[in-house]
Amino acid sequence: MSDTSENGAAPDYMKEIEDLTKLVESGHQLIKDGNHIDLTNLEEPIADLCRRLAETPPENPEAVTMAIQHLVHRLGALSEALQAQSQANN
Repeated sequence: MSDTSENGAAPDYMKEIEDLTKLVESGHQLIKDGNHIDLTNLEEPIADLCRRLAETPPENPEAVTMAIQHLVHRLGALSEALQAQSQANN
């Protein structure tokens, strides 16, 4: 991913965070449906997003911070759901 869009504007961090949050939410649904999931595919995009946020700060840092906090909360809840699933299967 590049640090700027094709027209030279700042990256659309909110869209990226929204997409990552949707992936996490789909993980919640998969677990609820009894499926097993692997979260390793989230590691690279999240690390890339963090790196780019440090290099090119967002235009609206407050909104981005709130969106990231929500994503982190949902990731934490997903982690708890995975742990509960693992314990239930043992």
